[in-house]
Amino acid sequence: MGRGRTGNSKVSALCISALFLTFLLPLVSAAGGGAVIDVSTFSLQDFATIEQSSYDLEFTVEEVLSSDAEVEARVQLSTLDGTIFDTMSQNFTLVADSSQLLQFSLVSLPFGYSVVNVELIGELGSPNSTQSLSLNRTIHHLQPIEISLAAEGQILLNGLTPGGALTGNVSIHDGDYLQTEIAVINDGDFSWAGHLSSSLLSNGVYDNQTSALVTVAPLSSTIVLVNSTVALYEGTANLVLELNNYGDGNPTDESRQISFEVSPPPLPFLSLSIELLTQDALAGDPLTWDLNISNTGVVDFDGLLICTFGSQSLFDAQIQVSLESSIVESLVSTSRPDLLTCSLSGMRIDTNSISSLSLAHDVESAAFESAGSITPALLNGPWHKGDTAIFSMLIRNHGELSGTVVLECETNGIFYSSSGLMLEVDAAGEVTVEVPLGIEGQQAVNWSLSSSDGSIDSGLNGTIIVPVAIQQTLTPKITSVTWDSELGIQFTWSLEMSEGVDRPVRMRLGYTDSGLGFYPLDYTVTLSPGYSTGTHTLGFVNAERVSILATAVNWTIGFSFSSHSLSVPDDRPSYSVEFDQISIPNRPIPGDSSTITVRLTNSGDVDGRAGYVVLSTLGGAFLGEEQTPALSSNSQDDYKFSFVWPDYQSVSFKATWIVGDDSFTATNTFQSGEVIVEEASFSIPWVGLFGGLMIAVAIGAVIRISQNRQLGTSNPKPVKKDSTSKSKVTSRAVDVEKIQVGCPECARQLRVPSDYGGQVRCPDCSHRFDVTPRTEISPEHIEDADETPEVVSDGKVELHCPECDQSLRIPETYSGSVRCPACEEVFSAES
Repeated sequence: MGRGRTGNSKVSALCISALFLTFLLPLVSAAGGGAVIDVSTFSLQDFATIEQSSYDLEFTVEEVLSSDAEVEARVQLSTLDGTIFDTMSQNFTLVADSSQLLQFSLVSLPFGYSVVNVELIGELGSPNSTQSLSLNRTIHHLQPIEISLAAEGQILLNGLTPGGALTGNVSIHDGDYLQTEIAVINDGDFSWAGHLSSSLLSNGVYDNQTSALVTVAPLSSTIVLVNSTVALYEGTANLVLELNNYGDGNPTDESRQISFEVSPPPLPFLSLSIELLTQDALAGDPLTWDLNISNTGVVDFDGLLICTFGSQSLFDAQIQVSLESSIVESLVSTSRPDLLTCSLSGMRIDTNSISSLSLAHDVESAAFESAGSITPALLNGPWHKGDTAIFSMLIRNHGELSGTVVLECETNGIFYSSSGLMLEVDAAGEVTVEVPLGIEGQQAVNWSLSSSDGSIDSGLNGTIIVPVAIQQTLTPKITSVTWDSELGIQFTWSLEMSEGVDRPVRMRLGYTDSGLGFYPLDYTVTLSPGYSTGTHTLGFVNAERVSILATAVNWTIGFSFSSHSLSVPDDRPSYSVEFDQISIPNRPIPGDSSTITVRLTNSGDVDGRAGYVVLSTLGGAFLGEEQTPALSSNSQDDYKFSFVWPDYQSVSFKATWIVGDDSFTATNTFQSGEVIVEEASFSIPWVGLFGGLMIAVAIGAVIRISQNRQLGTSNPKPVKKDSTSKSKVTSRAVDVEKIQVGCPECARQLRVPSDYGGQVRCPDCSHRFDVTPRTEISPEHIEDADETPEVVSDGKVELHCPECDQSLRIPETYSGSVRCPACEEVFSAES
């Protein structure tokens, strides 16, 4: 019974095992479908490269057994060493004889290489050469630029000589130049290009540099060398290295900061010693020392040696002391109680060197002390830049011997000394020195007393701060310029001097002409700060501009213009003089009173000035003079001169207008009238006329009879008597007086009977005017009103000049050229 149970148990176990094994068998059924992967549709190529961290995987699954298939597609992602880091799958039913596109999104792919394994599970078919049940592909996710600088311990710092060669020393010394050697590392899969910047700080001195373009290939490194342009100083130096094109977003490994120590340089070792050569020198005698300088260091010394004896400088120059050698310098002064000091500088030396010494010299001599204030008094203030300050001090000699003392001042590296003051024992006196002040604000002046044959009490030196104001300025200006006919050129000026003290100033007022300056007013005046004004009259000079010059006398002007000028106005009077072409009367009779008009014109834009006009003949005969007041701009005035007309056929006159120093003239010629002599009365000789007529008739008859006889005709024709109508001539003696009448238009003199009344016409200007009879006459004696009055014919005709309209009379028969006596115009008589 027990065995039976045992046997049943074994059978049950075998059945369960067999059932379990059936689950492990492939799900292949003769009735199921068969799925395979079409290799040609697999989107991922082996060892494909991608820049992103994701990839969309695609492939097609086909059914090849003509039956539906239940399939699972599984994708596994693993590293090259087989470590799986991601798995994904899809379950689907593949319809018989169909295909299905599968897509898997591969995300979070790590940088570097990853293996993609694709496998089909379920009802599978038998793949051919273009099909597969599983595929393996390697994908490469490219690493971006990963740039960095080598670690601090891998950066090499080397010393360079000034010539750029390596010193070969393990450590860097003061005076060396720095060479930095650093690797730029690129761990990415892309090439990198950029610059390396270097910033070196040593003893407060910066040296900033940027390298040339550096290119680093993928997964490689490049060494960059940077040489400093400044020498290093002893102590701690700091170096900062930095890439200026990061690229990977992580700047922490792209910069390095290094601190390193700079050792002291090789130094000279110096020693000073001195020997007095004139042991017995008295006060004021020459005093000589020999100074010995030796160098037992490791480099040559090239520096400065300074030796002083009291306030006197005995030596101040560069010296050179070679390695393992010595030099001797001679120091000379005058014997007096004082302290000799010497020191070396200009180059670093070993700290154990004897680089300075002091030696006191004692001898009987004068001794000087202050006799009042222990500091010099300042005189001549307040002060401006460019002024001179006077330092004055009272000194007393309380020594054993007489001696000389000098007050010395130093400012801006320049020394100024007073004259030597000789003082007997217990005597006192004043020493003064002038010091120019050239710095605005507070100028420090170092002062001290010195003596070549005496000692100076302690404390008689120091520094005085002198307040120096800015330089005073002068600003000259021409405020206005005018031209006046009475005064000429006149201008107003002003001069401004800035705040400060009264100053002597040289003033020059004048003008320029053709680029040359003329200053008729030149004087020196003491001006106070503020404004000064004035007016200056130049008169009638040829000037283009007026100017003022202001210059300092024995003091310095601040920045300002020392001169100023303005243009002289161009407007002037424009004078002209001319004659009125018509005299009064028009043709004056010699000996009669006549009038000539002279016209004065100012066509300028400014008023003129007073003067006078003189009328004379061209021969120089004075005819009259008139005073002329100032003529306004663009105006004219007429002046009439009345005089007895000269006894000439034509008279030439000259008018001269005198205005100041200028004169203006005009000439003109006027024609004189002719004196007409009239017979008092005459009687018509009627008897003579009739007698002559009868004689003429008789003579004609005789001639006619004689001609008839000569013809010898037997039948002479009867001769008709012409009935001639004789004109009746009224003969009577008219004794009527004729008078001269002036034409009111042109003043032509006409002669008309005194008993005529009516209109007459002037033969010159054709003007008609009325004449009133002077006596009673019968109506038969009155001529027609339109008749032209009798004008005595002189065989001449009237012409007018076409240029000036002057009237001329020429013979009637003349047809040549005529010259106008007034304007000299030549024209044809016929025209």
